[in-house]
Amino acid sequence: MTISAPWRFFKHAYGLSNVVLDADKRLLAAQVPICAGPLMAAAPTMLAVLKKVAARLPEGDELGDLARRAIARATVAVD
Repeated sequence: MTISAPWRFFKHAYGLSNVVLDADKRLLAAQVPICAGPLMAAAPTMLAVLKKVAARLPEGDELGDLARRAIARATVAVD
């Protein structure tokens, strides 16, 4: 299944509570802890910021390396 990003958090949808839906209103997750839903919805934006940081800072830079490690972990988790 191809996921259409960005996704959004909704307190209620399709008779379920605390859900994450993609841009095409397909259900990605339900019963998400209320504190994690908005964070999951912001993930594409956060990943884009990390990619910009990683691209602009050289290898060996502490912040750039941290961004690259975070991107690697996020990519593995999605695959």
